[in-house]
Amino acid sequence: MLLQTSNCTQKNLVLFTFHRLARRLKKSSLQKSKKSTHPGPIFCKKSMIVDTSSDSQYNTRPPLPSYPPIWAQSRQEVCESLEWFRSYQGGVYFSNNIVKGYLLSAFPSQRDFFHHNGKLIISHGGGKSESLSSAGGKLEIRSAEDQQARDLSVRALLNNHAQQIPLVLLIDDRYPRFPYDLSKRGIAYAVLGLYIITHVWQEYEEKTSTERGRVVRFKFSFQWCEDQGEPWWWWKEPEVRTSEPETPEPRALFSRSIPVKRKETKFSELNSADRLAESPSCSTCRRPSPQVFSIGWACLCSDCPSFWTLSTGIELPGSLEYHEPFLQLKRTISLDDEFRDIRPPEPLANPSNKVTTVHAFSRGWHCKKCGRLSSRFKFERWECGNCGNSLPVRGKIWTAKELRGVDIKVPFVLIGYKLLEGSGIKKTFDKPFVNDTSGGFCQTFCLPDRKGHIHHIRTSPLKLGEADEIFELYQQEASESKLPFRRFPLTTHKLRGALLTNYFSHNCGEPYQYVGGTNNTVSWEEAPQAVTKARDYITSRIKIALDLDSEFNEVLSAAYMERQKMSFHTDDERGLGPRVAGLSLGSPALMHFRSVEKQSPRPIVLSIILRHGDVLVMDGAGVQASYEHTVVPANFRIAATARWITPRK
Repeated sequence: MLLQTSNCTQKNLVLFTFHRLARRLKKSSLQKSKKSTHPGPIFCKKSMIVDTSSDSQYNTRPPLPSYPPIWAQSRQEVCESLEWFRSYQGGVYFSNNIVKGYLLSAFPSQRDFFHHNGKLIISHGGGKSESLSSAGGKLEIRSAEDQQARDLSVRALLNNHAQQIPLVLLIDDRYPRFPYDLSKRGIAYAVLGLYIITHVWQEYEEKTSTERGRVVRFKFSFQWCEDQGEPWWWWKEPEVRTSEPETPEPRALFSRSIPVKRKETKFSELNSADRLAESPSCSTCRRPSPQVFSIGWACLCSDCPSFWTLSTGIELPGSLEYHEPFLQLKRTISLDDEFRDIRPPEPLANPSNKVTTVHAFSRGWHCKKCGRLSSRFKFERWECGNCGNSLPVRGKIWTAKELRGVDIKVPFVLIGYKLLEGSGIKKTFDKPFVNDTSGGFCQTFCLPDRKGHIHHIRTSPLKLGEADEIFELYQQEASESKLPFRRFPLTTHKLRGALLTNYFSHNCGEPYQYVGGTNNTVSWEEAPQAVTKARDYITSRIKIALDLDSEFNEVLSAAYMERQKMSFHTDDERGLGPRVAGLSLGSPALMHFRSVEKQSPRPIVLSIILRHGDVLVMDGAGVQASYEHTVVPANFRIAATARWITPRK
């Protein structure tokens, strides 16, 4: 099935298509069961497998009476703050073949279940569900496929089960089986706690979009680890309040360092003593399967000829009830003293070496007052996006000399650049420049078909005093909040909630839409000294090295901590002038250029090593029209990019 995106907006199309998939699935199930369409309760204590995703029922769930111990408003906040879940796309996060976190979300599989008020949760896992994909500007439905034991996420879940390693379950506000509506408190994601996988089996799921009308799914039974105490959502029914309820002290949530166990467990090998004692064996394949459904025992190994059939040889029907003994809570492992609180620890905001630009300081943090996970969006401190609780960062002021020796591990480190053969780009001879205060060399790269020039102005190491001063001034003003470096939300992305840039920035002069436009821009009358000095430095170097007069009315300053970078992009702001120039301060960085054409592969055609005090000039509108670029710093770096943007009336 193929849908044209021109008929409706992308967002509405996604919602429309998924609702249609849900209706089709429900219709198929009802045709087979021929039972009432009346939806079941939000959660139930009976074993009947009911539809808990009814829109009317979904919207009438009460709000949470208070905040969870760990929650977030965006996927990025979870991935940057919680070590147990760092998957930006999939619902299963695993490392070294062991699952650390598992997300429960919308569109659950048939027979997914929320029992014992959340102490027992049954869910499918491992991907390959029916989904939407985009190709050539069109959306199309990708049919569901059989899950297999060798699938990466399934394999990792099987390892957790075989080795009885706990994992963290999370839910989002679209998970219909949770008894409370997270969205009514502005919560998009919440951590439930630690669970153990007690059972694994395979079953058929009806999928009318597939050729045979059904697919094989792995199902997992997750049970709450009792050493955590009662689940945090076991509150009394919320009362009508006239003021904001106080947040109770979060319950203890324990964890331990996940052991690295690389051994892979096959589904056919899951035959522990407990399982053999509890589960009958199939007369055909001789492997044990638990009795999951009340109708009777059936082999639940999909590669067996007797799969999904009762001992009488009759195939299991579409409407099934769970076997009551199967839903009884089992005895789980004890969480000993080695387990620690799974709430993220407090960051070390004032380290003894005063170095606060390493990767750990770019991660998010967990507010102990309200439980929210927040990305670090302010350079000078961590701050909770919910209650405003903050943790100042007190670090050292880097000198350029300390970072000048940071190694750039590339084979062309001596010549400072690399050209792709056949790219059509030509390099001219190095041109020296000198005056009373500055001196150095300028490399010029001529782009094919007169698309423009890229000038690399390298100041002599003996003439870097002005650049050193600007670098330290940037840091000083940022630490005092005189220069508010921020991570701003990207305008377009595909994740839940806001997605912040992977660097801190500050815009001065004309609004720059890439970082939020007018709301995130200060005027030149309010400009920090570091920014005005950076603009003066750029214009003076262009004049000395290229004998060109330049006027810039906008400067975007960016600070990069360890591992942060700016992804491939073009400076294609409306009204952008033909010349864009950037000053590099601090550690060295690699700047790469590639074609803007969406071809595969897209090789890098030019790479340039930028060092402290260098100015890189992209001259000509054809540079932005034909090439996109990225900058990858080796360590802490600050950059100031100057442009002329035609003022909007």
